[in-house]
Amino acid sequence: MNHNIQSLTLSKLKAHSALRNEFLILPFDEFAEKMHSDSHLKNKFYSFLLFENAEGSIMIDRQEFDVKSRKFFFINYNQVYHFKNIRCSQGFVLMFTRSFYNYVYTGNKVIKSDNALNDVSPYIVLSEEHFADLSRTFEELQTEYLKSKFLRKEIICLLLKVFVLKYIRSSDKKNRVERSVDHKKQIVDDFSNLVNRHFKELKTTSQYAAKLNITANYLNVLIKENLDIPAGQFIKNRVILEAERLLLHTTLSVTEISYELGFGDNSHFGKYFKSATNYAPAKYRLMKTE
Repeated sequence: MNHNIQSLTLSKLKAHSALRNEFLILPFDEFAEKMHSDSHLKNKFYSFLLFENAEGSIMIDRQEFDVKSRKFFFINYNQVYHFKNIRCSQGFVLMFTRSFYNYVYTGNKVIKSDNALNDVSPYIVLSEEHFADLSRTFEELQTEYLKSKFLRKEIICLLLKVFVLKYIRSSDKKNRVERSVDHKKQIVDDFSNLVNRHFKELKTTSQYAAKLNITANYLNVLIKENLDIPAGQFIKNRVILEAERLLLHTTLSVTEISYELGFGDNSHFGKYFKSATNYAPAKYRLMKTE
């Protein structure tokens, strides 16, 4: 088990064609060379892993996925991942920040902001036809990326949006982004974003409702309607996910993790974690890493 999760930023990868550390394309072998083979990486950006000829597996948070040719992966902000026995003779890594995706505003409610990326499938397996289609868009992105011409950043941003939409269209979750984005959906998106930013210090529905200027009951109704779980459970799931990341990918003690996640004492954290997983934190770590 690694001593630490490596927090990965675009600046660490030293893009040869600087877009102010906002957008980067690297061949997979070059990306892998910059990482230790056992590195557990935590993105501070969005990533697409495009495997054209590869095998092995990738662990993303708690799930392990096999890697194979024409299988593309999406890794969200703050997800922890590491590679296992990866052999890739042809593939690329496409990385970009939230601010870069939002650089060109569109009026379309589905794609106007990076909220379009909230529910993207973690992977897609492409047919030959869809692989060729998505590859063409990626090649356009890569060609523009390697240029230094007028309006380069704007064109790359628009091509990136096209790439993202084609990825979503090729996934089993495409129906999720076809729903109209109305005021209620916006509240749900805002709630999700707030939880991702504040889950360490805010752990109750009423605290988030206050930030959204609505009642806790109304927020709970909206979350149940859209996400099929109560708002409180959504918050707890996010806390538990981070706890599992820290237990599995770092050597922080259980006490250190409890304080990292905003719990006043180790006992409170232990009860909170066990109520969700049926295991005490130390036992969960031992069971999952032995």
